[in-house]
Amino acid sequence: MVRLTPPDEYFTHQVSYPHAMVGSSDPSWRERYWISIQDVENKDTVLSIGLGQYPNQDVQEAFVALSCNGKQHNLRLSRALAPESHVMKVGPLTIEVIKPLEELRLVLEPNPSGIEFDITWSGRMEPTLEGRHFQVSRSKVTYDAVRYVQVGRAAGSLTAPDYAATLTPETWWGERDHSWGTRPLPRAQGAPPGERPEWKMLMFCPLQLPDFGLHFYYYEAEPGRPVHLSAAFSRPIGAPEGDQDELIVGVDHDLRWVEGAPAATLAGGRITLTLDSGKKLEFELTAHPGRAHLRGGGYEGWNGWYQGHWKGENSLEHEVWDLDDKDNFYRYAKAGSDHLVEVRHNGQVGYGVMEYMVLPGYARYPEAIPPKPAKAKASDE
Repeated sequence: MVRLTPPDEYFTHQVSYPHAMVGSSDPSWRERYWISIQDVENKDTVLSIGLGQYPNQDVQEAFVALSCNGKQHNLRLSRALAPESHVMKVGPLTIEVIKPLEELRLVLEPNPSGIEFDITWSGRMEPTLEGRHFQVSRSKVTYDAVRYVQVGRAAGSLTAPDYAATLTPETWWGERDHSWGTRPLPRAQGAPPGERPEWKMLMFCPLQLPDFGLHFYYYEAEPGRPVHLSAAFSRPIGAPEGDQDELIVGVDHDLRWVEGAPAATLAGGRITLTLDSGKKLEFELTAHPGRAHLRGGGYEGWNGWYQGHWKGENSLEHEVWDLDDKDNFYRYAKAGSDHLVEVRHNGQVGYGVMEYMVLPGYARYPEAIPPKPAKAKASDE
């Protein structure tokens, strides 16, 4: 049955369906928020939050991953999407748009995980719209999506077992994205195997400095051969157009890795951007301990929990990971992490996160591909 929802009252339709339906019947079509917030004073705490919905799966889901004090607290939530497809609320987690493209309120009410927060996320730079990401596998469109990315600051309160913090914009910085479209779902039983991706190395990196923001999303098939690049500068909200509107046409990298780590762990390095004018800009990166592993939110699945899968009318699960457990660290980090990085450029100092993955077969950084531990589960192969 097709239902009307409050957004149907407004002149915002783009296909000949009510808002609760989308212009594609692909089960993988989704719309998602990702938000990450870091303590840039102590540099050891990262809070990552996600909320998304899959209209053709009747699923709205969310996660919270808080990495602090050597542990990661994970909370995963899911509910039936209908009839409240217009409400961004899953169990105890609510995301409220206070001012579009500028300010969000994030509230996590008391729940069995022990994590609670009431945070206002405020954009500091204008959001940047990535280029459309289109990909085909086995003659099927697997990726047809867009996203915008924004950097900002956070204020409010955050508590968890053995942890409490008051967030101020001076010391808690953050990033977010909002994406929509078709992206791969975990393989269902009976489906053909997926093709291995062409890319072997990726970096997703939103950064902010005092005068401007910067974001790049970069895939390489082999060193020096990119297969996808979305990159842009962003200027402070309300600022006139200026140098930040130059186009980024190339990314070069020289990264350092922590040798002997049980999973790829960035130490730092240099990023060189090439602009359409031919000018090159260098950015020095230093990685800090703060790092939230996205597998705690269900990325690539965790113990039977997969993003976009139906989990019942309401579902909640949580656990705590010991990040000093080297036997399991490979499993935790397998799907990438929001890793706090410090960036320096022309005397300016800023912060952001880098998500990175290096796959076997990529020749440049063998130290970022540690051997799998003997205790790795079959599902992690």
